[in-house]
Amino acid sequence: MRFIVLATTTLALAAVIAPSLSQAQERNAEPAGTPVKLKQFYVVLSKPPMTEEERATLRDQAASSQTIALWSYSTVAQDGKTYTGTMVGRSPFAHGHRVTTIPTFLIPVIFTFQDSGDVFDPTVYDGCAPAKESVITLIKNSPLIGTPNFTMNGVNVGVGQYVDEFQRASFWTKVGGTPYHTTFGTNPTVLAAVSVTVPSAHGVTVPKAGFNGCRDIGELDMDWWDTQVQTVIMPQLVASGVGPANFPQFIFDSVAEYIGGNTANCCALGYHNAYSNSGVFQTYSVNEYDTSGGFGGNTSTMSHEIAEWMDDPAINNLVPAWGAEGQVTAGNCQDNLEVGDPLSPGWSTPTNPILVTNTTTGVQYTLQELAFYSWFLDSNPSLGAGGKYSNNGTFSGYAKPCPAGGTN
Repeated sequence: MRFIVLATTTLALAAVIAPSLSQAQERNAEPAGTPVKLKQFYVVLSKPPMTEEERATLRDQAASSQTIALWSYSTVAQDGKTYTGTMVGRSPFAHGHRVTTIPTFLIPVIFTFQDSGDVFDPTVYDGCAPAKESVITLIKNSPLIGTPNFTMNGVNVGVGQYVDEFQRASFWTKVGGTPYHTTFGTNPTVLAAVSVTVPSAHGVTVPKAGFNGCRDIGELDMDWWDTQVQTVIMPQLVASGVGPANFPQFIFDSVAEYIGGNTANCCALGYHNAYSNSGVFQTYSVNEYDTSGGFGGNTSTMSHEIAEWMDDPAINNLVPAWGAEGQVTAGNCQDNLEVGDPLSPGWSTPTNPILVTNTTTGVQYTLQELAFYSWFLDSNPSLGAGGKYSNNGTFSGYAKPCPAGGTN
């Protein structure tokens, strides 16, 4: 397949502030520039910092291929403190740069909502999806799986999947001109669909008439769903080869999540998580492709979440506190290395999405701009492509301490 990649100009986006949610730092916002009627937030899960013993165990599991490939960093930021963390792949600071392939499963989930009888099936054309494709086909044909030629901050960083090329761009001064890649492979395994019935107590259907959409939207209790993933679905998928040594990505068609059993705390279009699977580190992601027209942005949230999975797989990579950027509004601070959050669309600070068109199908995909490693850890000069601190030009300096936050 072939792609056309377009980098957009900077947009100042209007913020819509809503009450705090059970996961700290989450806010509702309406993405600007699209006829969106429904509100979206980005889930920020949080895990306790790892002890040195836990990090050693994780390193041992990765080294013995019990879990996915992982590497660790330790750096002194400009606040004089040392920060350590773990990322997916191989270290860009080490010699012997090469391609690291993370075995990946795409797992379509068919939901039947008891409250309405509506079925949301990502394996078939739903009457609304572009190019009359199923959602799972749209994902397979997207630049998250396909391999466009990306230029970031005026630098051609190479041919590859979006999150891989972002990671190359983030460490460009270390890996430019080398075969350093962290990929899902060119043809990730698509498993047979998992069928889930959503009880009325844990999910509701929003009729399309309520937001002038093309189809209804399902809203799912994230806490209930995540329990199903870890205790019911993942054990069932072991027979298909799914486990800690690979990356399962659950794919939804027009089903979003609400938080804490409260439908007012809606909607998240995806998240990434990690847990101990029989004592071994297991990661996964959950991703909605919205065809209803209620949210827009198609692969924007998915690019946000899987990039954060790559750079903060254990969800506990601490960094100097930052804020007043993206979804972390003025007066609030966040202290983890979640690369999508400072540039989440829908807030009062700038962000530049990257638009990629699949020239075979004509489908245009939206990819969120992402913050580089150097933005969080005060690297000066930046290690990133073009000397910038994000991959589409918005951040020209590193994060300012929070409070008050902002960017240099």
